[in-house]
Amino acid sequence: MVALVRLGLGIQKMHAAGRPDLFVEPSSDALHDFFRARFSDGSHILLAETDAHVAVGYLLAEHATRAANPFKVASSILHIHHIAVELEQQSGGVGRQLMHAAVKLAGELAVTTLRLDSWHFNTHAHGFFEAEGFTPVNIVFEKLLQ
Repeated sequence: MVALVRLGLGIQKMHAAGRPDLFVEPSSDALHDFFRARFSDGSHILLAETDAHVAVGYLLAEHATRAANPFKVASSILHIHHIAVELEQQSGGVGRQLMHAAVKLAGELAVTTLRLDSWHFNTHAHGFFEAEGFTPVNIVFEKLLQ
């Protein structure tokens, strides 16, 4: 749990800096509670470790199914909510290892689609996602009124 909190602090700091109007400053206690809850709510947490069993990355995903409706076909999606890799380990294959583990999990769950979203300011991650075969499919527009 300590490793997840440590890695989560890094990703939360980046989000809070990029969109302080949406994201709160990270709190170790709040992240600890958050991750503890993910272990019991059906979320999937994949951990990447060094040979010395030191956690250097994680991926948090949720399996969602949707029945067909008049607008959309039925779907089975593994939605990746978080992927975090230690800064020193980035570009070293850890993210790719986590993504491959997510693909394997998706196969076990009979998922047809992996999906994730990323904030516009996280451009470094966008190149990684595209290199992993993800393509943009939806644009969200926003107008702040304050």
